[in-house]
Amino acid sequence: MKKTISITVLLIIAIVGIFIYFNIKENKRIDAEAVTLIENLNIEYGKKAKVSDFIQNLNGTLLNDYEINTENLGENQITFEYINIKNKKRKYTFTITTIDTTKPQIFMGNSYTVKLGYNKNLTDVLLSGDDIDDNPKREIIGEYDVNTVGDYKLTYEVTDSSNNKASKDFILHVIEEKETKPVKTTPKNTYIEDVIKNYKTEKTQIGIDVSKWQEEIEWQKVKESGVEFAIIRVGYQTEYDGEYVVDPYFVQNIKGAKDAGLPVGIYFYSYAKNVEQATEQAEWVTEQLKEYEIDLPIAFDWESWTSFNTTGMSFNTINKVANTFLETIEKNGYKGMLYGSKTYLEDIWYPTKYDTWLAHYTNKTNYEGDYILWQMCDTGKMNGINNYVDINIMYKK
Repeated sequence: MKKTISITVLLIIAIVGIFIYFNIKENKRIDAEAVTLIENLNIEYGKKAKVSDFIQNLNGTLLNDYEINTENLGENQITFEYINIKNKKRKYTFTITTIDTTKPQIFMGNSYTVKLGYNKNLTDVLLSGDDIDDNPKREIIGEYDVNTVGDYKLTYEVTDSSNNKASKDFILHVIEEKETKPVKTTPKNTYIEDVIKNYKTEKTQIGIDVSKWQEEIEWQKVKESGVEFAIIRVGYQTEYDGEYVVDPYFVQNIKGAKDAGLPVGIYFYSYAKNVEQATEQAEWVTEQLKEYEIDLPIAFDWESWTSFNTTGMSFNTINKVANTFLETIEKNGYKGMLYGSKTYLEDIWYPTKYDTWLAHYTNKTNYEGDYILWQMCDTGKMNGINNYVDINIMYKK
Protein backbone atom coordinates (compact mmCIF):
# COMPACT_ATOMS: atom_id res chain seq x y z
CA MET A 1 0.00 0.00 0.00
CA LYS A 2 2.77 2.39 1.00
CA LYS A 3 4.66 1.47 -2.13
CA THR A 4 1.61 2.31 -4.27
CA ILE A 5 1.26 5.74 -2.59
CA SER A 6 4.93 6.49 -3.11
CA ILE A 7 4.69 5.67 -6.82
CA THR A 8 1.56 7.85 -7.12
CA VAL A 9 3.28 10.79 -5.37
CA LEU A 10 6.30 10.44 -7.60
CA LEU A 11 4.08 10.41 -10.67
CA ILE A 12 2.30 13.56 -9.50
CA ILE A 13 5.56 15.28 -8.74
CA ALA A 14 6.90 14.27 -12.15
CA ILE A 15 3.78 15.53 -13.93
CA VAL A 16 3.84 18.81 -12.01
CA GLY A 17 7.53 19.19 -12.72
CA ILE A 18 7.01 18.54 -16.41
CA PHE A 19 4.13 21.05 -16.41
CA ILE A 20 6.23 23.68 -14.66
CA TYR A 21 9.18 23.03 -16.95
CA PHE A 22 7.17 23.43 -20.13
CA ASN A 23 5.24 26.38 -18.67
CA ILE A 24 8.49 28.16 -17.80
CA LYS A 25 9.91 27.28 -21.20
CA GLU A 26 6.77 28.60 -22.88
CA ASN A 27 6.84 31.81 -20.82
CA LYS A 28 10.48 32.33 -21.73
CA ARG A 29 9.62 31.80 -25.37
CA ILE A 30 6.74 34.26 -25.13
CA ASP A 31 8.93 36.85 -23.42
CA ALA A 32 11.79 36.25 -25.84
CA GLU A 33 9.49 36.80 -28.81
CA ALA A 34 7.53 39.67 -27.24
CA VAL A 35 9.94 42.48 -28.14
CA THR A 36 11.62 43.14 -31.47
CA LEU A 37 13.89 46.17 -31.64
CA ILE A 38 14.74 48.26 -34.68
CA GLU A 39 18.09 47.51 -36.33
CA ASN A 40 19.75 50.88 -35.78
CA LEU A 41 20.02 51.68 -32.07
CA ASN A 42 22.17 54.77 -32.62
CA ILE A 43 20.64 58.18 -31.94
CA GLU A 44 21.96 61.68 -32.46
CA TYR A 45 22.81 63.70 -29.35
CA GLY A 46 19.90 65.84 -28.15
CA LYS A 47 17.34 64.32 -30.51
CA LYS A 48 13.95 63.78 -28.93
CA ALA A 49 12.96 60.12 -28.67
CA LYS A 50 10.72 57.79 -26.71
CA VAL A 51 11.06 54.11 -25.87
CA SER A 52 8.59 53.18 -28.61
CA ASP A 53 10.87 54.76 -31.23
CA PHE A 54 13.27 51.82 -30.76
CA ILE A 55 10.63 49.07 -30.74
CA GLN A 56 9.77 47.52 -34.07
CA ASN A 57 7.19 45.13 -32.65
CA LEU A 58 5.75 44.50 -29.16
CA ASN A 59 3.57 41.43 -28.58
CA GLY A 60 1.90 42.99 -25.58
CA THR A 61 1.18 46.41 -24.08
CA LEU A 62 3.82 49.04 -23.31
CA LEU A 63 3.20 50.46 -19.83
CA ASN A 64 5.23 53.68 -19.92
CA ASP A 65 6.41 55.18 -23.18
CA TYR A 66 8.72 57.72 -21.56
CA GLU A 67 11.07 60.23 -23.18
CA ILE A 68 14.67 59.07 -23.31
CA ASN A 69 17.59 61.25 -22.23
CA THR A 70 19.84 61.62 -25.26
CA GLU A 71 22.38 63.98 -23.69
CA ASN A 72 24.86 61.31 -22.59
CA LEU A 73 27.27 60.37 -25.35
CA GLY A 74 28.06 56.65 -25.71
CA GLU A 75 26.14 53.56 -24.61
CA ASN A 76 23.06 54.01 -22.44
CA GLN A 77 20.80 51.30 -21.02
CA ILE A 78 17.06 51.68 -21.46
CA THR A 79 14.58 49.68 -19.35
CA PHE A 80 10.83 49.58 -19.80
CA GLU A 81 7.88 47.53 -18.54
CA TYR A 82 5.14 45.86 -20.54
CA ILE A 83 2.24 43.42 -20.16
CA ASN A 84 2.73 40.26 -22.22
CA ILE A 85 0.01 38.20 -23.92
CA LYS A 86 -0.47 36.16 -20.73
CA ASN A 87 -1.22 39.39 -18.84
CA LYS A 88 2.07 39.23 -16.94
CA LYS A 89 4.14 42.33 -16.18
CA ARG A 90 7.63 42.08 -17.60
CA LYS A 91 10.77 44.24 -17.81
CA TYR A 92 12.95 44.60 -20.86
CA THR A 93 16.38 46.23 -21.09
CA PHE A 94 18.32 47.21 -24.19
CA THR A 95 21.25 49.48 -25.04
CA ILE A 96 21.27 52.51 -27.30
CA THR A 97 24.29 54.52 -28.41
CA THR A 98 24.12 58.31 -28.38
CA ILE A 99 26.37 59.74 -31.08
CA ASP A 100 27.46 63.17 -32.27
CA THR A 101 27.86 63.66 -36.01
CA THR A 102 27.41 67.45 -36.04
CA LYS A 103 30.40 69.45 -37.20
CA PRO A 104 31.62 72.48 -35.25
CA GLN A 105 30.77 75.89 -36.70
CA ILE A 106 33.10 78.67 -37.79
CA PHE A 107 31.79 82.22 -38.15
CA MET A 108 34.12 84.34 -40.27
CA GLY A 109 34.59 85.73 -43.74
CA ASN A 110 37.26 84.95 -46.30
CA SER A 111 39.82 87.25 -44.72
CA TYR A 112 40.88 88.71 -41.40
CA THR A 113 43.01 91.81 -40.86
CA VAL A 114 45.38 92.54 -37.98
CA LYS A 115 47.89 95.29 -37.34
CA LEU A 116 51.62 94.69 -37.23
CA GLY A 117 52.64 93.15 -33.89
CA TYR A 118 49.18 91.77 -33.14
CA ASN A 119 49.44 90.06 -29.75
CA LYS A 120 46.28 87.97 -29.47
CA ASN A 121 45.82 84.31 -30.27
CA LEU A 122 43.79 84.04 -33.48
CA THR A 123 41.98 80.96 -32.19
CA ASP A 124 40.65 83.07 -29.32
CA VAL A 125 39.13 85.79 -31.50
CA LEU A 126 37.89 83.97 -34.62
CA LEU A 127 34.44 82.91 -33.44
CA SER A 128 33.78 79.19 -33.55
CA GLY A 129 32.18 76.53 -31.41
CA ASP A 130 30.64 73.11 -31.18
CA ASP A 131 27.14 71.99 -30.32
CA ILE A 132 28.21 69.93 -27.28
CA ASP A 133 31.98 70.03 -26.85
CA ASP A 134 32.81 72.89 -24.46
CA ASN A 135 36.46 72.92 -25.52
CA PRO A 136 36.90 71.83 -29.14
CA LYS A 137 40.40 71.84 -30.60
CA ARG A 138 41.00 75.07 -32.53
CA GLU A 139 43.99 75.32 -34.90
CA ILE A 140 45.41 77.73 -37.47
CA ILE A 141 47.05 75.66 -40.19
CA GLY A 142 49.74 77.38 -42.20
CA GLU A 143 52.64 79.73 -41.61
CA TYR A 144 52.22 83.40 -40.77
CA ASP A 145 54.11 86.16 -38.97
CA VAL A 146 52.23 88.99 -37.29
CA ASN A 147 55.48 90.94 -37.14
CA THR A 148 55.86 91.00 -40.91
CA VAL A 149 53.48 92.83 -43.22
CA GLY A 150 51.91 90.53 -45.76
CA ASP A 151 49.02 88.32 -46.82
CA TYR A 152 49.02 84.77 -45.52
CA LYS A 153 46.86 81.94 -46.84
CA LEU A 154 45.68 79.94 -43.83
CA THR A 155 43.10 77.39 -42.76
CA TYR A 156 41.12 77.59 -39.56
CA GLU A 157 40.24 74.09 -38.34
CA VAL A 158 38.03 73.12 -35.41
CA THR A 159 37.70 69.51 -34.19
CA ASP A 160 35.32 68.30 -31.50
CA SER A 161 35.66 65.34 -29.11
CA SER A 162 33.76 63.07 -31.54
CA ASN A 163 36.33 63.90 -34.23
CA ASN A 164 33.91 65.99 -36.27
CA LYS A 165 35.85 68.67 -38.13
CA ALA A 166 35.05 72.02 -39.69
CA SER A 167 37.53 74.11 -41.63
CA LYS A 168 37.65 77.51 -43.29
CA ASP A 169 40.29 78.82 -45.71
CA PHE A 170 41.03 82.51 -45.26
CA ILE A 171 43.66 85.16 -45.89
CA LEU A 172 45.28 86.86 -42.92
CA HIS A 173 46.21 90.45 -43.79
CA VAL A 174 48.97 91.85 -41.58
CA ILE A 175 49.11 95.61 -42.12
CA GLU A 176 51.09 98.55 -40.79
CA GLU A 177 49.43 100.73 -38.21
CA LYS A 178 49.17 104.12 -39.84
CA GLU A 179 48.28 107.29 -38.06
CA THR A 180 44.94 108.44 -39.33
CA LYS A 181 42.77 111.28 -38.23
CA PRO A 182 39.52 109.99 -36.80
CA VAL A 183 36.62 110.59 -39.13
CA LYS A 184 33.60 111.88 -37.33
CA THR A 185 30.39 110.40 -38.61
CA THR A 186 26.98 111.46 -37.48
CA PRO A 187 24.42 108.67 -37.39
CA LYS A 188 21.11 109.34 -39.04
CA ASN A 189 18.61 110.27 -36.36
CA THR A 190 15.56 108.07 -35.91
CA TYR A 191 12.87 110.36 -34.56
CA ILE A 192 10.23 108.86 -32.30
CA GLU A 193 7.44 110.62 -34.19
CA ASP A 194 8.50 108.89 -37.42
CA VAL A 195 8.59 105.49 -35.71
CA ILE A 196 5.12 106.08 -34.30
CA LYS A 197 3.85 107.13 -37.72
CA ASN A 198 5.30 104.06 -39.46
CA TYR A 199 4.91 101.29 -36.88
CA LYS A 200 2.19 102.19 -34.39
CA THR A 201 -0.95 100.04 -34.83
CA GLU A 202 -3.64 98.52 -32.64
CA LYS A 203 -1.33 95.53 -32.15
CA THR A 204 1.91 97.38 -31.39
CA GLN A 205 3.38 99.62 -28.72
CA ILE A 206 6.40 101.87 -29.11
CA GLY A 207 9.01 101.93 -26.35
CA ILE A 208 12.65 102.41 -25.41
CA ASP A 209 15.39 100.63 -23.47
CA VAL A 210 17.75 102.66 -21.31
CA SER A 211 20.81 102.48 -19.10
CA LYS A 212 23.45 104.85 -17.75
CA TRP A 213 24.41 105.74 -21.33
CA GLN A 214 21.29 107.91 -21.65
CA GLU A 215 22.25 109.75 -18.44
CA GLU A 216 19.53 112.06 -17.08
CA ILE A 217 16.06 111.37 -18.48
CA GLU A 218 12.97 113.58 -18.18
CA TRP A 219 10.43 110.77 -18.12
CA GLN A 220 7.29 112.88 -18.38
CA LYS A 221 8.58 114.45 -21.60
CA VAL A 222 9.49 110.97 -22.86
CA LYS A 223 5.94 109.78 -22.29
CA GLU A 224 4.48 112.89 -23.90
CA SER A 225 6.62 112.20 -26.98
CA GLY A 226 4.65 108.98 -27.53
CA VAL A 227 6.71 106.35 -25.70
CA GLU A 228 4.45 103.65 -24.24
CA PHE A 229 6.88 101.46 -22.24
CA ALA A 230 10.48 101.25 -21.04
CA ILE A 231 12.97 98.41 -20.61
CA ILE A 232 15.50 99.48 -17.96
CA ARG A 233 18.91 98.00 -17.23
CA VAL A 234 18.99 96.91 -13.61
CA GLY A 235 22.71 96.18 -13.73
CA TYR A 236 25.57 94.31 -15.33
CA GLN A 237 28.45 91.97 -14.69
CA THR A 238 31.80 93.75 -15.03
CA GLU A 239 33.55 90.90 -16.89
CA TYR A 240 33.87 87.11 -16.84
CA ASP A 241 33.74 86.02 -13.19
CA GLY A 242 33.32 89.71 -12.33
CA GLU A 243 31.09 91.38 -9.78
CA TYR A 244 27.47 92.42 -10.31
CA VAL A 245 26.89 96.16 -10.38
CA VAL A 246 23.62 98.07 -10.16
CA ASP A 247 23.29 100.49 -13.08
CA PRO A 248 23.97 103.95 -11.55
CA TYR A 249 20.78 105.31 -13.15
CA PHE A 250 18.58 102.30 -12.40
CA VAL A 251 16.75 103.65 -9.35
CA GLN A 252 15.97 107.06 -10.80
CA ASN A 253 15.03 105.51 -14.15
CA ILE A 254 12.58 103.00 -12.72
CA LYS A 255 11.06 105.57 -10.36
CA GLY A 256 10.85 108.16 -13.12
CA ALA A 257 9.27 105.77 -15.62
CA LYS A 258 6.76 104.47 -13.05
CA ASP A 259 5.88 108.00 -11.92
CA ALA A 260 5.21 108.89 -15.56
CA GLY A 261 2.83 105.93 -15.78
CA LEU A 262 4.93 103.81 -18.13
CA PRO A 263 4.95 99.98 -17.94
CA VAL A 264 8.46 98.80 -17.10
CA GLY A 265 10.58 95.78 -18.06
CA ILE A 266 14.15 94.95 -17.04
CA TYR A 267 17.37 93.63 -18.57
CA PHE A 268 20.67 92.42 -17.10
CA TYR A 269 23.97 92.38 -19.01
CA SER A 270 25.68 89.07 -18.26
CA TYR A 271 29.05 87.36 -18.68
CA ALA A 272 27.81 84.09 -17.14
CA LYS A 273 29.92 81.04 -18.07
CA ASN A 274 27.93 78.29 -16.37
CA VAL A 275 24.49 77.51 -14.96
CA GLU A 276 25.63 78.19 -11.39
CA GLN A 277 26.54 81.77 -12.29
CA ALA A 278 23.31 82.16 -14.25
CA THR A 279 21.26 81.12 -11.22
CA GLU A 280 23.21 83.46 -8.96
CA GLN A 281 22.74 86.39 -11.33
CA ALA A 282 19.01 85.82 -11.66
CA GLU A 283 18.67 85.73 -7.88
CA TRP A 284 20.71 88.94 -7.65
CA VAL A 285 18.45 90.63 -10.20
CA THR A 286 15.24 89.68 -8.39
CA GLU A 287 16.73 90.94 -5.13
CA GLN A 288 17.24 94.39 -6.69
CA LEU A 289 13.62 94.44 -7.90
CA LYS A 290 11.80 93.49 -4.71
CA GLU A 291 10.71 97.09 -4.01
CA TYR A 292 9.27 97.65 -7.48
CA GLU A 293 6.35 96.42 -9.55
CA ILE A 294 7.63 95.03 -12.86
CA ASP A 295 5.07 94.99 -15.65
CA LEU A 296 7.04 93.50 -18.55
CA PRO A 297 9.57 90.65 -18.89
CA ILE A 298 13.09 90.51 -17.46
CA ALA A 299 15.65 89.92 -20.22
CA PHE A 300 18.89 87.95 -20.22
CA ASP A 301 21.43 89.92 -22.29
CA TRP A 302 24.65 88.03 -23.21
CA GLU A 303 26.64 89.56 -26.06
CA SER A 304 30.35 88.78 -25.58
CA TRP A 305 30.79 86.81 -28.79
CA THR A 306 34.25 88.22 -29.61
CA SER A 307 35.61 86.31 -26.59
CA PHE A 308 33.22 83.35 -26.68
CA ASN A 309 36.03 80.95 -27.62
CA THR A 310 37.73 81.60 -24.27
CA THR A 311 34.68 80.84 -22.11
CA GLY A 312 34.83 77.04 -22.23
CA MET A 313 31.24 76.81 -23.45
CA SER A 314 29.56 74.88 -26.23
CA PHE A 315 26.45 76.20 -27.91
CA ASN A 316 24.49 73.73 -25.82
CA THR A 317 26.05 75.13 -22.65
CA ILE A 318 25.44 78.82 -23.46
CA ASN A 319 21.80 77.98 -24.17
CA LYS A 320 21.54 76.12 -20.85
CA VAL A 321 23.01 79.19 -19.15
CA ALA A 322 20.35 81.44 -20.69
CA ASN A 323 17.52 79.04 -19.90
CA THR A 324 18.73 78.64 -16.31
CA PHE A 325 18.71 82.41 -15.80
CA LEU A 326 15.21 82.72 -17.25
CA GLU A 327 13.90 79.68 -15.38
CA THR A 328 15.15 81.18 -12.11
CA ILE A 329 13.56 84.53 -12.99
CA GLU A 330 10.21 82.83 -13.56
CA LYS A 331 10.49 80.78 -10.36
CA ASN A 332 10.70 84.13 -8.59
CA GLY A 333 7.40 85.26 -10.09
CA TYR A 334 8.54 87.27 -13.11
CA LYS A 335 8.35 86.74 -16.86
CA GLY A 336 11.61 85.84 -18.61
CA MET A 337 12.87 86.96 -22.03
CA LEU A 338 15.97 86.22 -24.15
CA TYR A 339 17.70 89.16 -25.85
CA GLY A 340 19.69 88.54 -29.01
CA SER A 341 20.66 90.04 -32.35
CA LYS A 342 19.28 88.51 -35.53
CA THR A 343 22.64 86.90 -36.39
CA TYR A 344 23.07 85.05 -33.11
CA LEU A 345 19.39 84.17 -32.76
CA GLU A 346 19.70 82.42 -36.11
CA ASP A 347 23.14 80.85 -35.63
CA ILE A 348 23.67 80.14 -31.92
CA TRP A 349 20.64 80.70 -29.72
CA TYR A 350 18.24 77.75 -29.84
CA PRO A 351 14.46 78.18 -30.13
CA THR A 352 13.20 78.78 -26.61
CA LYS A 353 9.95 78.54 -24.69
CA TYR A 354 10.66 82.01 -23.31
CA ASP A 355 9.82 85.28 -25.03
CA THR A 356 12.41 86.66 -27.44
CA TRP A 357 13.65 90.23 -27.76
CA LEU A 358 15.08 90.69 -31.25
CA ALA A 359 17.80 93.24 -32.02
CA HIS A 360 17.93 94.07 -35.71
CA TYR A 361 18.68 97.64 -36.81
CA THR A 362 16.66 98.00 -39.97
CA ASN A 363 13.42 99.45 -41.24
CA LYS A 364 11.94 96.01 -41.84
CA THR A 365 13.27 92.87 -40.21
CA ASN A 366 13.42 89.60 -42.12
CA TYR A 367 14.00 87.51 -39.01
CA GLU A 368 11.68 84.50 -39.29
CA GLY A 369 11.66 83.32 -35.67
CA ASP A 370 9.14 84.25 -32.99
CA TYR A 371 9.65 87.46 -31.01
CA ILE A 372 7.50 89.83 -28.95
CA LEU A 373 9.90 92.78 -28.93
CA TRP A 374 11.95 94.28 -31.76
CA GLN A 375 14.83 96.65 -31.03
CA MET A 376 14.84 98.40 -34.37
CA CYS A 377 17.53 101.07 -33.87
CA ASP A 378 20.01 102.61 -31.45
CA THR A 379 19.76 106.12 -32.92
CA GLY A 380 16.46 107.18 -31.41
CA LYS A 381 15.85 110.85 -30.68
CA MET A 382 13.03 112.33 -28.61
CA ASN A 383 12.18 114.99 -26.08
CA GLY A 384 13.41 114.18 -22.59
CA ILE A 385 16.60 112.33 -23.64
CA ASN A 386 19.66 114.20 -24.88
CA ASN A 387 21.66 111.17 -26.04
CA TYR A 388 20.73 108.51 -28.54
CA VAL A 389 18.41 105.79 -27.27
CA ASP A 390 17.26 102.37 -28.52
CA ILE A 391 13.71 102.32 -29.85
CA ASN A 392 11.65 99.14 -29.62
CA ILE A 393 8.37 97.86 -30.98
CA MET A 394 6.37 95.49 -28.81
CA TYR A 395 3.79 93.19 -30.35
CA LYS A 396 0.62 92.34 -28.48
CA LYS A 397 -0.16 88.64 -28.22
